[in-house]
Amino acid sequence: MTPPAAPYTCVVQVLVLLYRQDGRVLLLRRAEPAYRGQLTLVGGHLEDGEWYDQAACREVREEVGVRVEPEELELACTAHLQTSDGQRRLALLLMTQTWTGEPRNCEPSRHTALVWADPGEPPVQAHPFTRALLRQFVTGAPRANISLATKGSR
Repeated sequence: MTPPAAPYTCVVQVLVLLYRQDGRVLLLRRAEPAYRGQLTLVGGHLEDGEWYDQAACREVREEVGVRVEPEELELACTAHLQTSDGQRRLALLLMTQTWTGEPRNCEPSRHTALVWADPGEPPVQAHPFTRALLRQFVTGAPRANISLATKGSR
């Protein structure tokens, strides 16, 4: 008898689209050497003991200084990502049009600018994963498998 396979585990990312009434979403221009100049979504990793909506609210507060309540978040897309080095991650893309405060760069060592962008025409500097998630958001697709290893998605 073959022993059962070990349960699959992976990093969970929580990403938040702050979506203005004019249809633009907030992106962050990255400062770290590996991503310098690339635009990414607000968000980060789920930490041990956190619920995903709490993590999303924490990340928004840490990165852009605004307050979002968990009940104001809508699940826009669930994506399974394969990175260029073959690692896999699960990403929850959440969206809100409601927040308290004015977005600002709260992590200048990690980000150089805030950019409001049209999700249907993301800037060329958008990271490939950001671009793929924005495509999912615009089309209303609730789920995606995205592979950066082969530069494609299913």
